Amino acid sequence: MADDPQSVPGTSPENDQDEPGTATGTEHQGEAGKGTEGDQAEDVKTERAAREAAEKRASEAEQEAARLRRSNAATKGTDLDALRSEIRQEFTAQLVRAELRAAAAGRLRDPADALALLDVAALAGSGGDIDAAAVAAAVDQLVKDKPYLAADQGSAPAWGDVGAGPREATEPEPATPLDRLRRAYDA
Repeated sequence: MADDPQSVPGTSPENDQDEPGTATGTEHQGEAGKGTEGDQAEDVKTERAAREAAEKRASEAEQEAARLRRSNAATKGTDLDALRSEIRQEFTAQLVRAELRAAAAGRLRDPADALALLDVAALAGSGGDIDAAAVAAAVDQLVKDKPYLAADQGSAPAWGDVGAGPREATEPEPATPLDRLRRAYDA
């Protein structure tokens, strides 16, 4: 009786009809993976709705791109002017730094100190011109305020003369050793 299909629970025709949610013969009519005609119609509706939503998003994206292109075209002229003025300011600052290094080259031990301690933006003239007199005056004021930064001009070497190396004789060398002894004892 164990092999009898009638004795296995859930396989009898009575059980199929009594239990809710069990499959009936009409639901299994199509191939595997295909639902009923109602399910197919619902799938088509869902697919159409998704396609319409995607087309609407694409249309909105194209409109936004066109709006941004128009906006960029309208502001393009002012952006170029701002970019040009920024480049001019940067170039002028580079010229002022070069002028400072040149002015500080003979006056300071390290010309980079002038770049670190002076305001580069204040030395640039209006319209991008560099006032060489103002740069020289700023370096002079820096040397006056901080004299330890000044370069040593014309001073003696730090070690001085320690008596090493060949020297010129002040008196001619004696001709004989006896003259040398006389000179040593006469002094």
